[in-house]
Amino acid sequence: MRLLGALGILVLGLLAAFVIANWHVLAAPVEVSLLVATIVAPAGVILLGGTALLLVLLGAYTLSLHTSTLLEARRHAKELREQRLLADQAEASRFTELNAAMQKEFTDLRAELQKVSIESSNSLAAAIGEVEDKLDRALGAGAAITTPAPHTLP
Repeated sequence: MRLLGALGILVLGLLAAFVIANWHVLAAPVEVSLLVATIVAPAGVILLGGTALLLVLLGAYTLSLHTSTLLEARRHAKELREQRLLADQAEASRFTELNAAMQKEFTDLRAELQKVSIESSNSLAAAIGEVEDKLDRALGAGAAITTPAPHTLP
């Protein structure tokens, strides 16, 4: 872009030098046809004015194109910020949902672990109780066998 601008300035400078060097030729009046009428005017000044008008129109077009590009870039940047904000909010929402799901899962696992622990404790207590009963019966039956019956004299 800078090279193109420098080239444009160089060409304008060369054109200005050409106009200054040949001003007496450009300012000489000649018959000029306007297609519907003929007038006497300096043709070089008319062509120079046309070139200046074209240059102004080109500058206005370039300025409008640059302005529209900047406005479009600004709009895209705003949309990008909005989309990024939406994505951040969605990500935060997913993290919140994940946290809630994990908390629920941990609560369910704790409840299940407590239930299994109580069931295991109860079944262990029942098994110990059965073993104690069997042990008491075995010891009770063994004590009756090992203890001699009292002797009675006739």
